[in-house]
Amino acid sequence: MKVLLVTGIFPPDAGGPARYVPQMASALARQHEVVAVVTLSDRLDHDDRAFGFRVVRIARNQNRQLRRWRTVRTIAREAGRADVVYLNGLVLEGMVATRLLARRPTVIKVVGDLVWEQARNRRATALDIDAFQRPGGKGLWWRALRWLQGRYTAAADRVIAPSGYLAAIGRGWGVPAGRIRVVHNAVPAVAEADQPATHDLVTVGRLTSWKGVDGLIDIAAQRGWSLLVVGDGDERAALEAQAARLGAAVTFAGQVAQTDVTRLIRQGQVFVLNSSYEGLPHVVIEAKLAGRAVVATAVGGTPETIRDGVDGRLVPYGDRAAMTQALADLLADPAERLRIAEAGRIDALARFSFETMYAETAAVLAEAIERHA
Repeated sequence: MKVLLVTGIFPPDAGGPARYVPQMASALARQHEVVAVVTLSDRLDHDDRAFGFRVVRIARNQNRQLRRWRTVRTIAREAGRADVVYLNGLVLEGMVATRLLARRPTVIKVVGDLVWEQARNRRATALDIDAFQRPGGKGLWWRALRWLQGRYTAAADRVIAPSGYLAAIGRGWGVPAGRIRVVHNAVPAVAEADQPATHDLVTVGRLTSWKGVDGLIDIAAQRGWSLLVVGDGDERAALEAQAARLGAAVTFAGQVAQTDVTRLIRQGQVFVLNSSYEGLPHVVIEAKLAGRAVVATAVGGTPETIRDGVDGRLVPYGDRAAMTQALADLLADPAERLRIAEAGRIDALARFSFETMYAETAAVLAEAIERHA
């Protein structure tokens, strides 16, 4: 099987796809042929010799329309040597290339609703992702983008969703149920010695409005807890100002290398995720593998990663009292914290292994080839 992978971000970029695509491409290269990884990049001179496959980089910082045309041409050219194309980003450009030019079997990984994310980032909507799926409440432009997203996603031979929650959203866009496969995300276990915690709480993620870091800062300030925030984003300056105004003991680590994430998670006694939306959060699995008790909001695909009270704690989004109480209970009870952490580590190893994710992904790619034959 010859596979072409396409992504919008790739190392040295940070983010979920920038972690996932190199890992998946490396695993595929051991048993199959990876034609290339096509990606946008701020640097075209990045040294990619350490990867066991070819990386084709397209300049991110150029005229948008020219970049899109170059992306389509590049994907179409590389797809001509592939049996199947796996789109982890640049999906519109990828579908134009594989449907109109190269005519190759195509698999799309749906990691969220990109139209909703754009609308939220541009402050064009205050709706949460679930409300955004329903008719009404959106301007004509956003309805048109939603229609387009549904059309090109439904045109794929197969669609991979990392959670049942996102699979249901894909069906709502008009993707036939028979083409969607749920393949849970996974995180390779990192063998590192544990370390003493230096903060009460730690959270990791992009600093966007739906991550709820502002709520965590309020809680930390109110209870006198220390909080380590790992990640960067458009909200960082406002969050730093909020922490300073409240006199909260908050440390902002900024964007860090993926190899440092586990070490930083272990600097907190409890890992907390206060999001209003998650597709299926890698970071919850990472925190469980790192041996930290997890408290998270019961939104999106997060409940698929935690059994409440067994290997983590789930609280309703927006219920600050419940979040505060869950955190206080674990911080005050080291034995319970250890029990939850150990159960979480065992669960993450059992249900979210990279080997299982790889095998299921390779099977979906093979299905797409067979369907297209």
